[in-house]
Amino acid sequence: MTQQPDGVTPSGQAPQPVPSARPEHAPEVAPEPNLGAPQPQPAGGSSAQPPAGQPQPGYPAQPPAGQPQRGYPDQPPAGQPQPYAGQTQPQPGYPPQQYTGQSQPQPQAPYAPQFGYAPQAPFQPQAGYAPPAGYAPQPTFTPVGMPPDGHPWLPQQPVAGPSVLPVEPRQYHEFLRTPAMRWWRPIAALAMGGALWFLANMVLGGLAVGYDVSVGNTTWADYSSIEGFKTTPAFFLANNLALAAAIPIAALTQWACFGQRPRWMASVMGGFRWRWFLECVAWLLPLYLISLLVDLVFGGLPTIEITATTGFMIATILLTTPLQAAGEEYLLRGLGQRAIAAWLPRTAGLVISTAVTALIFMGLHGAGDPWLNVFYLLFATTASVLAWRTGGLEAAVAMHAVNNVVSMTFLPFTDITDLFDREAGVGSPWMLVQMVIMLAGAALVLWRAKRRNVVTMTAPGATQPPVPWQPQPMPQATPMQQPWRPDDAEQTR
Repeated sequence: MTQQPDGVTPSGQAPQPVPSARPEHAPEVAPEPNLGAPQPQPAGGSSAQPPAGQPQPGYPAQPPAGQPQRGYPDQPPAGQPQPYAGQTQPQPGYPPQQYTGQSQPQPQAPYAPQFGYAPQAPFQPQAGYAPPAGYAPQPTFTPVGMPPDGHPWLPQQPVAGPSVLPVEPRQYHEFLRTPAMRWWRPIAALAMGGALWFLANMVLGGLAVGYDVSVGNTTWADYSSIEGFKTTPAFFLANNLALAAAIPIAALTQWACFGQRPRWMASVMGGFRWRWFLECVAWLLPLYLISLLVDLVFGGLPTIEITATTGFMIATILLTTPLQAAGEEYLLRGLGQRAIAAWLPRTAGLVISTAVTALIFMGLHGAGDPWLNVFYLLFATTASVLAWRTGGLEAAVAMHAVNNVVSMTFLPFTDITDLFDREAGVGSPWMLVQMVIMLAGAALVLWRAKRRNVVTMTAPGATQPPVPWQPQPMPQATPMQQPWRPDDAEQTR
């Protein structure tokens, strides 16, 4: 047998190529793409594929056969129900969406703030404020796509200024010593309060005088001198109303000049403590009734008669005299004493403000009798001590109101023409008994305040305000756990 040369068939024709196992025009089968990674594009738009069996660039290596593929949708084993048709399939890091067999999940759109939304600024602690131990402010949340300072066309949250309330424990007389205190505020408060109260006196007093002259109770000649002045029921009512007007005048003046709301004038607790006030009245009233009895025993019973104005005077005393007493305390012990003490340290402020307001209290009564002046000085000093040791005006108002109402017991049945006569000789050494009873009543009230643990000093400006609401990021969706798929711990074994 003759051997044929290479490349030559027995018939002399050229050799034919050996057909491959894959048809010529059959498409190449690429490995299944990783749904969790971006699809790479060959350079120049070519559709060339890497050699079979080699890892494709940008794609993870194929796990061994039989192992769950990371990054690919979980497929249940053969024979298990298909739960994804028409059901929600959560994707890691994306919100749940309807599973439609897509190979690439769609990312969530960036955050778009709604119209009118303004992010809350983080809490700024006030000057002088010491946060409690363990307190840590929450971090500020800034939505995706929004600048940290918010949109420029939306109004920004105002920055809080110094606190108008005490940030450290303060007693009643020094309650206006706050971080917002400035040297000119007490001057403005004293001038404003005094001017408004003088205006109220002029208006109400003028109305009373006009009424008395018009009905013939008095004449214009009666007001030409102090000696000719005559007190009438109308003028008595106007005087009480003018002093009662000092309550809103003092409270609103404090609000305007110091920024503290009117409720903080009543006490360091931010309100008038009515239960404590009524208890003080209950303890003081029996003592002052004893004082009235002593006056009747040693001074004699005054001439009593029922007149046309008796009913009017009884109603006026019961309804307006307690308010008149409270007005004096609000104006002097509330606004005056605290405005003066705002310039000075605690002890010096208490002593100086008590002395100044006591002299003003004595001067406003216009007494020419030394015994009356001593009584007014002691009364004002005692009221200041009660406000200091009880943390409010309730005890001082109770003592003042009980003293005035009890002393006017027989006033509706007597002639009140010389009611405001306080010239020399009106007082007497018997007033020492009234002073002793007054001091005994004050000591009883202070004892009760100590037994009841009445609050005498607070620091409302140091209270931690609530942190403004801050939006929190939405939690990421947690993939459902399929019963046929082992967890991460089992996959890594």
